[in-house]
Parts: sequence; structure tokens; C-alpha cells
Amino acid sequence: MPYFRGLLPEGLPLESLAASLGLRAEDYFELLAACGLDCLGDVIINPRTYYEQRAYEQLSLEEVQAMGESPRKVDDSLEAAHLSLAGTQSKCGLYHDWSALDDQEWYQPIGGAPSNTIVKFSRIKMQDLMVVEQLTMACARGCGIEAVRTCLINPVLPAICVERYDRMDVSGQLVSGIDAPLRRHQEDLTQAFGLIPSAKYRQLPGGTVQAIADFLRQRARDPARCLEELCKVLLFNYAIGNCDGHLKNLSILYAPDWKSFTLAPAYDLVCTTVYGRFSRELGMVMGETQDIDEIGPADILQMGNHLGLAPRKVRSVAKEIAEVAISALRNEGATLDDHGFGTALYRVDEIEEDMLPRLEVLSSM
Repeated sequence: MPYFRGLLPEGLPLESLAASLGLRAEDYFELLAACGLDCLGDVIINPRTYYEQRAYEQLSLEEVQAMGESPRKVDDSLEAAHLSLAGTQSKCGLYHDWSALDDQEWYQPIGGAPSNTIVKFSRIKMQDLMVVEQLTMACARGCGIEAVRTCLINPVLPAICVERYDRMDVSGQLVSGIDAPLRRHQEDLTQAFGLIPSAKYRQLPGGTVQAIADFLRQRARDPARCLEELCKVLLFNYAIGNCDGHLKNLSILYAPDWKSFTLAPAYDLVCTTVYGRFSRELGMVMGETQDIDEIGPADILQMGNHLGLAPRKVRSVAKEIAEVAISALRNEGATLDDHGFGTALYRVDEIEEDMLPRLEVLSSM
């Protein structure tokens, strides 16, 4: 049950999807039967329908942008694709040729044809949230973190486009003349640990970081690499001020034969501390501390110990982030400003000011 419930959206998007399908939000199997032809990972509910109906229909960039102005259009897109996406934001799944210009090669998947791009739309009261997410994701990549590729569209009502790491390869099967993406299986950590989505902030017995480390050490294909990458993500979340790094925002990605897995690329990284009404408690305890403003070098080294990493390695990761984060953030801000996203430089200044005390902690190690 936790796995299948974890394939569906949460909160208002779930209620909206259920209402549009005429189903109850609690009937997760009925919902998946209706929209589970393209789930996260390599899972298809009712595959016979998938093979009979799948197709791609070309969209203009204007049509993609218009979805952000109407929740009904987002629901229509999800229904056409028979797509189920986890999370609490308004989003849809499309196919996009990432080698083309942003205003070309957009397609609406039909009948479960695999999407390769998730498009997340701004909330009216937080129109620059997608700008902050783009700044955060670009900063993470600049800090050497393996993170998914993202870009922004529509300066008027920004939407962020996220390349799906479970759909990056091609399958060799043509759908409407397009080489359809290969489905790679993935599970977020609530699914992997058998927890329902609402338990994503739960601190696991023995400590969440320790529990994840033990899980990866015992079962991942390359535990040392996974644990080092996890250390980078946790320290980056601390540095940038991402207090929403919960269990659903970490995933494992299986090999095509499902026989082994690695830690998936980082996604959904957002600086939350620039918003005063959001919590300043990290999604996972670091050392003995959860309040982001109270964490010190001892907590960071203890986190590294939970991961089984030598203090020298933890210090190296910390100093690399401290040295390059500001320049990576500023570079992305300048790029977004050049493309018409007028709030980007303002947000860069806010994020930078909020980060400085934490970067000093990382530099002092």
C-alpha cells in the first residue's frame, strides 16, 4: 500500500485529480487504474490499454505556458497521458526534445506514452517559487552535485521544466515517430522504507541519516559513491537553506534489469529559508540538531560519521560547497535576468545573505 499510494499526488492536486475522475481521493487503486499508465519508475497499471492507445501530440510553447493559468488544463493533460505524479505541486508530464530550443519540440503524451519532462507551475501567491527552485538546482549542479537538468519557461508566470532521470535513455520503440524514452524503475525513500507519503518528515529509528546510510551500504550497487553523493546533498541543503529535504525528495534508481540500484540524481532542491513563514528545521536531523541556525561543525562531522565517511572527506565536501556556491548562484541569476526573469537577481541577493552564516560554518571546518 505505501508503494502504490506513493505513486499518486498529495493534498490539493490529489483532490483535484480525484474530482476530475469522479473518484474518491482515498481509492488509490481506482485512481491508479484510471491514470497509472505512466507512473514514476518502470510501472504500468493496465498495460494492455497502454499498447493500444499510446501516442504523442505536438504542442506549442504557448500551449504549455497556458497550462499554468488553468488547473483544469493541467488535469486535462494528466488525464490524456494517464499520468500519475507524486508531490503537492501543480504539475504535468510532457515529452520535450532537450536538444532543441525551449520553444520547439514539445509533445503531449497520450494513453501512457512515456513523458520525459515534468513541468511544475507557479502558485498565484508564490509566483517566484519556480525561480528560486531554478536558482537552487543550478547552484547544486555548480557545486558538483549530480542533479537533474532544469530550465525555466514563461517569465510572466514562471514554470520549471525538469528532465526525468527515470526517462533519460531511449527505448528503441517508435511512438508517433518519436523514439520513446526507456522506463527506468525508481522508488523514493518513503516507498523504499514502506512508509505512506504523509510520513515523509518522520525521523527514522536510530536516526534518519543513519538508517539511509545503512540501507545504501547494505543494498546499493556502489555504496561508497552513493554515501558520498548523499553527503553532498545533505550539506548543500544545509548551505542553501533547503529545509524541505524529506524522504520523498530522495530516491533510488534501478538498473534496467532491476537487479541493482544507485542513489538517484538530486531533485526538488529549493531554498526555503528565504520565505519567512516556512520552518527553519531541516527535513532530517544533522548530528544532534535539526534547527538550521543551530548547526555547527560538530553536528556536520557527526552526520559524516553516520554516513561512514572520514572527517577529511566531509571537510573536503563542505569546503568545496563553501567556495563555489555563491559564484554558481550569481551566474545563474545573471542568466535568468538576461532571459527576462526579473526577480532572479533580487532573490539571489536574499539567498546569498541568508546563506552567509552557514557558509562560514562550512569554511571553518
